[in-house]
Order: sequence, then C-alpha cells, then structure tokens
Amino acid sequence: MIVHKNLLKKIVLTASVLAVALAPAAQSVPKSVALKQFTFLAKDVGAEGMVVTSKAIVTYSNVMGNSADIQLRAIDFTGTEIWAKTIDSGRDEVATVIGIDSQGSIWLAGNSAPVATTESETAVTGALNPDSVTVENPSTLRVDMKTISLWQFSATGDLLTQIDSKSNLPALVDAISANTSGTALLLSRESGQSLTIVKAGLFGKELRIGTAKSKFNAIHRTSDGTTSLFGSSSETLGGKKLAGKVDGILLKVSKSGAISSVVRSSASGATRDWQSATAANFLTGFVKSGNKIETAITKFNSSFAPTWTTRFTSTGLSLAAAGSKGSVFAIFEPTTALKGVTGWKARKGQSVALEFDSKGRIVNAFSDLLLSYPVAAGFSTEAGLIVLTTSGDILRSAG
Repeated sequence: MIVHKNLLKKIVLTASVLAVALAPAAQSVPKSVALKQFTFLAKDVGAEGMVVTSKAIVTYSNVMGNSADIQLRAIDFTGTEIWAKTIDSGRDEVATVIGIDSQGSIWLAGNSAPVATTESETAVTGALNPDSVTVENPSTLRVDMKTISLWQFSATGDLLTQIDSKSNLPALVDAISANTSGTALLLSRESGQSLTIVKAGLFGKELRIGTAKSKFNAIHRTSDGTTSLFGSSSETLGGKKLAGKVDGILLKVSKSGAISSVVRSSASGATRDWQSATAANFLTGFVKSGNKIETAITKFNSSFAPTWTTRFTSTGLSLAAAGSKGSVFAIFEPTTALKGVTGWKARKGQSVALEFDSKGRIVNAFSDLLLSYPVAAGFSTEAGLIVLTTSGDILRSAG
C-alpha cells in the first residue's frame, strides 16, 4: 500500500512538472513591435559630429580657406537654425570630436597650428628673363598641427575657454568626455593611444595605454575622477592576456591615473570590438567568427559585469545612445530579418535603431531610407532619438 501511494505521488508530481513545462509561454515572450519611420529635420552637408542638448542639436564641420577653420551650427527640434559660429583665429584649426557636459557646455577638441608664414626671401630685381616666364607669388607654408586644442562653448554658442597643449609629435584626438571632475581626451599616435585629463585649464600628464595593438573608440569620465575606455586589443593589458584573435575590452583608469580594471571578451578565435558606449555602460560593437559578423549589444553594470546581452547579424558598424527611463538605443545595419520587429526588411545601406528597456527587451524600432551610415546619435526627452548620417541628414524618431 505504501508502495502504491509513493508511486501515485510520483505520477502526480511528474504530471504537474510536465503541465508547467508544456504551459503556453506567450506571457514571457515579448510582443513584436512595428517599425516606425524617422522624421527628416535638416540637411547639414559637411557635418562630421553632433551632440544633442536639452534644447538643440549642435553639429561641427571643418572648412578650408586661407586657413583651416571650424564651424559650429545649432538647430532646434523643428530643424530651424538657432545660431552658427566659426572658429577662425587666423591659424589652422581642425576639430575631430565633440561632447557635452552636465552643465550644458559644448566641448570641441582637435588640433591647431601657429599662423602660417610667408616666404620672406627678397626677389632679385632687374634679372634677365629672356623666356618671359611669369614669376609666381610665394606660397604660404602651412605648419604641422602639433598643438592639441580644446574649446568650451556655452549652450548659446559663446566661446568660454580655449586651452592649448603643444606636443613634440602630432596626436589625433579620438574621443572626449567632460564633466565636473575634468575633461578626458583620448589621443592617438602611430605608437598607440594615451589618455590625458584637462583640469583647471591645464593638460595633465599622458597615460599611455598599450601599443598600436590596442584601439579604444569611446571613453566616459565619471564624477569620482575615474575614466572608462572601450575598444579592442590584441595584446596583454592590465595582466589580462589575449583570448581570441582580437578581444573586445573594457578598461578603467583610476583617479590617480593608473589602470585599475580590465575586462576582455573570451571568445576563442573571434575578433571583437566595442565601438560605441553610453555613460551608463551600454555598449555596441561587433563580433566576427569565421565569415559571420554580428552586432553585439550589451548592458554592463559599474563593475563591468553584463546584465543583459543580445546579438544581430549585421555589417558590423554600430552606435549606442541613451534613452529615457533607463532605455537605450542601438543603431546598426542588419543583414537579415529582425526577430521581434515587424515591417522591417533588410536593405543594403539602410540602418535601424532599436530601443531596449532596462531588461533588454525591444520596445521600439525606427528606420528610414535616409538612415544610411549614421555617424552620431543623441537623445532628447522632447524630440526623442536624433541621428546624423554621413550625408548630413539629421533625423528624428517619431513618438
């Protein structure tokens, strides 16, 4: 009798487990979202970068004339120009990155050079010229732009500060992040990259990070004085050895200017790279394994531990942007259908912007035929997601 009771109990328990396992999972599966169209705002041919403030979209472009100059332009969320400024001090000036701090100041960084000089040698007068050769005026000699320059503008376009730092070797500014603890600049030379912090109008000592085998694409400086860097590496950094062909890498530099934390991908034989990041450690990048290329989308916590992650087959290029109430955007070019998105059909050269909630679920999807090769993205609670493309098209997400 006891045996029969135990057997009956086992059968009932097994049936209960099966009933749970076979129950419909519709409630746990996120609903599909319908693709929405972007709204065209403005055309800014030549724009190379962009930031979004609470009231405006600010772009920069480099223009060539008698000297190399920088143009800043601000438009509102209807596409109407608010103000435009030109950095033209008479010397060559080029911007390569743009950022914004929590106070609303706009930061530009790049390179500059002293005022160009003209050949001063005096021509000999009265010289014979039997062939009637036309003598050309001496040309202006351009000076190497070895000076690293940082410009701070107000939200209304007024120049607040300009800080210069002369360098023995030219260095390009790859990334910028500004806040109350200072402005972090990521510099690159043929030998590799370095990090410098600008505080109280002075450039700090450069911290070299690896060699040319490491390439960082995005940085974020926190209010506590630490700086995070995101990119790829094929060398040992911070004692962490290479796992794949090229590893995606997250690196933190302490307030004292030392590498304090390194987290790298561990996919054997793969090539990975983190290309874009938000202040809250939301990262987008690519994974290449064999002939397969995917966009990797991951939200990390402050300790660089992943909280959720997903991948999509794509061309590999991507952008990350913060949204509202913990949501985030990933902008990339898929090469196949998107699970969970209706109305999307992969087209060569056309990207999509997916919005994820705090748990990694897709809650919105946006695209447009003009969304081709995006170069910058930002978010406004009033206007939504703003994207700048290589063609100078500025697009705004619809509701």
